[in-house]
Amino acid sequence: MELLAPAGNLEKLKSAVRFGADAVYCGAGAFSLRAPETSFSLDQLAAGVHFSHNHGCRVYLAMNIFAFDEDFAEMIAYFKQAVQLGVDAVIVSDPGLLAQIRRITPDIKIHLSTQANTTNSESVKFWQDQGVNRIVVARELSLEQIKTIKNNVPAMELEVFVHGAMCIAYSGRCLLSKFLNNRSANRGHCTQPCRWEYRLKETLREEEQTIHEDARGTYILNSRDLCMIEHMPALAEAGVDSLKIEGRMKTAYYVAAVTRVYRAALDSLHKQGSAYSIKPVWVEELAKVSHRPYTSGFYLPELGDETEYTTDSSYIRGYDFVGTVTSHNVEENRLRVSARNRIIVGDFLEILDPQHPEVLMIKVNRIIAVETGDDLDAAHNGYLVDLCLAEKSAVPISKDAIIRNKSEI
Repeated sequence: MELLAPAGNLEKLKSAVRFGADAVYCGAGAFSLRAPETSFSLDQLAAGVHFSHNHGCRVYLAMNIFAFDEDFAEMIAYFKQAVQLGVDAVIVSDPGLLAQIRRITPDIKIHLSTQANTTNSESVKFWQDQGVNRIVVARELSLEQIKTIKNNVPAMELEVFVHGAMCIAYSGRCLLSKFLNNRSANRGHCTQPCRWEYRLKETLREEEQTIHEDARGTYILNSRDLCMIEHMPALAEAGVDSLKIEGRMKTAYYVAAVTRVYRAALDSLHKQGSAYSIKPVWVEELAKVSHRPYTSGFYLPELGDETEYTTDSSYIRGYDFVGTVTSHNVEENRLRVSARNRIIVGDFLEILDPQHPEVLMIKVNRIIAVETGDDLDAAHNGYLVDLCLAEKSAVPISKDAIIRNKSEI
């Protein structure tokens, strides 16, 4: 099975590649469902494709908005240049765009977005006849239903989401954001009104009522986050070809940490086969990234997992992303760090390094500003600092390793 990770920008793309993704997916300018925050310009796409291919990783280009006539000229112009840059596949949901792409570049691989909400074998056969190479199946399917599709259409590659945020709307086709804020989720501008607190108001009364008797209100549309780390053999048994991590809007730390865990699990599954067993540390690591309460979604209905979390919509955030390593001076026992959050003298920090399977631990004895040479009590976002460590690291720490710290909240 392929491990497919999100690339919300060039930094996140590189993080996904370094931590073990077989492929990454990124947004095509203004034409993906996470625009504009995760849009890749053509220059950024060129750099991303170059980096990925140099590390043996594929790049899939998301062009999965529901397009209007006025979009096509720019979409096709972008697509033609992206093909020249060497993208490995394009992700679409619009049949008109699919037809145009097939006429322009018959050899490019086409992946059908989950937005097309493909739920049965006959639909898969239809899309296969249109030249689609892979289906990102609807999230509403069970693994048993996915297995049936694979058995009925074995030549079609099937991709499923295995981790990250889920949408309350059927296959993500939501109108709430457009209705309430005039920002269409189907055009990449979702404002996530499903995460808001809602109250009831009867038209003939002044007072508002909570939907449940709870002073905090209720979050009836708030989906839990998907997590399938405990069910890898079941995914393989269902015939899944690609495991997709959601999260183009998340941090580089999130991408690194989640990709790292699923890479380890996949490698273990490939190596051990029927003797595979989940390691508790994988579950612990996924609990350390920002997330809502986890669920297996619709994949395993026999488990009876809840899919909504009505208490609140806030994230569980146990650790903060505080920086990336730019260099490690082993002799002087110093780490040069580009800070992303506060680091103070005396902090015990954890490092995720793609070259080392274990999480590395360090203690900060001293912080020195690189530009001025001054000693600092704390480093903040944007600072470039040298961290003098309390003890020598047992191993060299790689450039671009991710540093996290336990959250103070």
